[in-house]
Amino acid sequence: MQCVLGFTAGLALLPASVFAAECLPASVHFPADGPAEYFVPDADEAALRAQTHGAAPRADHVLVTHEDEGYWVPRTELDAAQVVLGTSAESFRYRGPDHCAPTDLPLDPLDAESAPTEDSAPVAASGLQPQSGLWKLEATPVQFEGCPDVIGQSMAGGMAALPAEATTPQHLTFQTPFHPSQLRMQQYASSWRSTGPNQWVTRAMEDVFSQSPAYGGKRSYMEWTLTVHDTSRISHRSELYVVMPPEAVAAFKTDHCAAISTGHWIRVGD
Repeated sequence: MQCVLGFTAGLALLPASVFAAECLPASVHFPADGPAEYFVPDADEAALRAQTHGAAPRADHVLVTHEDEGYWVPRTELDAAQVVLGTSAESFRYRGPDHCAPTDLPLDPLDAESAPTEDSAPVAASGLQPQSGLWKLEATPVQFEGCPDVIGQSMAGGMAALPAEATTPQHLTFQTPFHPSQLRMQQYASSWRSTGPNQWVTRAMEDVFSQSPAYGGKRSYMEWTLTVHDTSRISHRSELYVVMPPEAVAAFKTDHCAAISTGHWIRVGD
């Protein structure tokens, strides 16, 4: 039981680490064709990378990969590495936590799929386009599913709750076609992917959950689902799935614990 109590205490403290998450050494890939990529991995991805290329010699190094070869170089020598490799990247596509994005490198805007411009073609007839204007997020109370009482109480609902600042009306301008990144919550979300007409899914706060304990090779995670219902309403479902340690599973005789909150982005004015 002591292990279980320690686990629940850790859950209660987890949200405080959102903005303190460490930025792991990046990987920079120069493909034979296509744009260069700058990628900051989470803990699991960094562990897999280390199996092939070893760990970073120092925190200020990046892994440069080109034609199936990888080299650890100081971050300040990235330009020199390009000269040696015979590459010349004008910009980089970035993937990773927003707060880890390099500020001294030219970054491409997001892919056309995820960051449409004003010159984009109109959305297909089957797609819905929210109307620009004043929007606010109306959140519902968090509901627990399958969680033992002691774990549900320790989380207090705050972990699965949607961003509080979004409940304040804010003016949003939506480009065509609509994409979830236009809701100004990229500091919480990773890469959104489309799962069907007018619907997207992302793993939220991956930089935080990558530092949580793993049990049986699995970690707790939070998933957001965004669905456009009409020009003035977008549903936003937050699902936190808690992976419990074996001791907790044995004590509570369940391995399922989820905290769910569904909010609605509502257009409230021009």
